[in-house]
Amino acid sequence: MNWNSHHNMKSFCCRYLRVVCVAFSLLLTTEFIEAQIQVSLKMDRSLYVAHEPVTGELTIINRAGRDLVFGESEGLSWLDFTVYNGKGHLISPVQRVRNEKPIVLAAGQSHKHKVTINKYYPMAQIGIYRVKATVNFPQINRVFNTGVVSVQVTDGQALWSQIVGVPQGHPRAGTNREYSLMTYYHGARNKSLYFRLRDSDSGMVFRTYPLGDYISVRPPEHAIDRTNRLHVLHMSSPQKYSYIVIDIDGDPVIQERYVEKGTNRPRIVTNDSGSVAVAGGLTEAEANVNYEKKQFRMISERPPGMPYLP
Repeated sequence: MNWNSHHNMKSFCCRYLRVVCVAFSLLLTTEFIEAQIQVSLKMDRSLYVAHEPVTGELTIINRAGRDLVFGESEGLSWLDFTVYNGKGHLISPVQRVRNEKPIVLAAGQSHKHKVTINKYYPMAQIGIYRVKATVNFPQINRVFNTGVVSVQVTDGQALWSQIVGVPQGHPRAGTNREYSLMTYYHGARNKSLYFRLRDSDSGMVFRTYPLGDYISVRPPEHAIDRTNRLHVLHMSSPQKYSYIVIDIDGDPVIQERYVEKGTNRPRIVTNDSGSVAVAGGLTEAEANVNYEKKQFRMISERPPGMPYLP
């Protein structure tokens, strides 16, 4: 072997060793980071009413010993989900998933991220769904999957519904919407009152959410005012009531709590002009005023000119 051949062979071996060392180092770094990044997904509940937000919390723990950045890469979000229905079929998102805001996770810190699975993935059909989250880490071109969690979607028991027109001045004026009230058991004894808003023409559901705990000793009262807002008053616990006013878009605009005292119970009343209000009972603030403040006045509150008693 001449000198040139020997030199070329030596150069090749050096380059090969450098490539192997770099690859081995990258492999060790990848395995290290993968072992030191922990992700988990926990749903807020295991049972949900159809069309209500299916919510949970994603937890990321950084034990890599250095700060990490989770952000968009080539237009893709750092967070994604995989959803299967009860038959094992993959569910596609109904629209492009919005990219999550980037986060910087310092060494040793954990990050808790609230998620709503059915914001982009349709889960309105009654049944069981299996969900897992995927966290993308573009710095090393790796992804990290959480364990699979199961949730069940069912529907409540209908109590009442009413179709109303969308009032003038609203962008959808002239169309019709349907208010509905439902009850649903969370467990063996806990019962909730639910509200749902849908387009009565297309059947599209806009909103579904709980109004709070519900005791069926007294049926909920409801009324629609002259602007087609829905007023609901229901017993939430013994001698306590929840009052809520919901606008045509399904947004709660007034929320108050009332207390009954003896036979003085709160009730919904409507006057001739179509205004709706609560009559009777005590507001929670009034009920919390102690006896001394109700029965006695401070001496400093004496009207001017009143004499002092000896």
